[in-house]
Amino acid sequence: MTTIALIILWSVLVIAVVLAEAFWFARPAVQPANLTAIETYFVRKLSHASDRELGSAALILIQDGKIATTHQFGIANAETKASVKLDQTLYQLASVSKLVTAWGVMKLVEDGRLALDQPVSRYLTRWHFSDSEYRDKVTARHLLSHTAGLDDLFGYAGFLPGEEIQTLEESLTLTRDITSGTPRGVIISREPGKNWLYSGGGYTVLQLLIEEITRQPFADYMAKSILKPLGMEKSNFDWQAIVDEGRAGDLATSFDERLNPSPPRRYTATAAASLYATAQDMALLLQAYTRQNPVLNQKTLMQMMTPQPGAHQDWGLGHALYVTNGADGYVVGHDGGNLPALGHTVRINPATGNGIVLMISGNLNLSSALGDDWVFWETGQLTVNARLRILSDRLVPAVVGMGLGAITIVLWKLIK
Repeated sequence: MTTIALIILWSVLVIAVVLAEAFWFARPAVQPANLTAIETYFVRKLSHASDRELGSAALILIQDGKIATTHQFGIANAETKASVKLDQTLYQLASVSKLVTAWGVMKLVEDGRLALDQPVSRYLTRWHFSDSEYRDKVTARHLLSHTAGLDDLFGYAGFLPGEEIQTLEESLTLTRDITSGTPRGVIISREPGKNWLYSGGGYTVLQLLIEEITRQPFADYMAKSILKPLGMEKSNFDWQAIVDEGRAGDLATSFDERLNPSPPRRYTATAAASLYATAQDMALLLQAYTRQNPVLNQKTLMQMMTPQPGAHQDWGLGHALYVTNGADGYVVGHDGGNLPALGHTVRINPATGNGIVLMISGNLNLSSALGDDWVFWETGQLTVNARLRILSDRLVPAVVGMGLGAITIVLWKLIK
């Protein structure tokens, strides 16, 4: 056999081992066990990360529908050096905001004020999609499940102090505060309902839709119809309202990845990126999935946690579907990350009433990774992102292994 053939064979073997390990044999450090096991694991990971990899964090674990354990880490406010308070410290929740916004949309559907499968163009007067053969085919269902055919891929960076904040209509037409690429608008680029592509812009359309139907500001509707009825008294989509109430000191400092404090950012696209909430309020939201609540009935909640057409079994209405839960359902929730380095996750298994709330400032990725570990602890299954993360961690060793193998083969052939 030639040297090249041996090198190729060795490389294929290494790749096969890496893929097998990542997709079939790899397991997180924490295994399915009792609550103490996952609590100890999280406390160790987050304590080690404090002041090194994160500025602050709030953790709540829910068991059987009840808050079972709580922990806080780091400094919530860089100026006052105040510690994190689970019932008081307000984190800007980035894309976790979308999950709560979905409750607001589905409340309108449940009340008969919005038809889930009718074109949203019927409700919009202040702004319209640009000319497209599909402009009258986009529905609220499509927007909630990221299947509306939009291609914006928006992450919203927000506006720093001194920067002019866009109106909703201006943001939808030409968004200035995107996290990557050049300023662009929200447009329909392909047939709705066929394929999934994450769209922050779609949730900005939903924000406008709520305002058009209710004839009130989005934050006011969400506070009156969703947040307060669920007992989420401290939470608000309106940053200015929090400041006006004298609670500016409760806003968690947004640290960057070097743990430097960053000025607070203001958002136009609050439905997509800017709910301010306490960990305790988000725990109340998760508890509402497994008990009667004054906002949505269980039939509506089940619909939100059901795979949607075109979403490839991974998304419901405003909810990521992480893994099946063994009870004809899914572990559901949402992750969120935003500048400078905010990273959060909320996840619930409706079949057991077990859930996690984890909010972090100063680290973009840790919350999602720990959320995936929680899912494995809860179900014994790896999420897709967990498998990809494991595969990514193995790439460098694999390349090194292939290189060393190739050198060994060449030397062996020369000696031979």
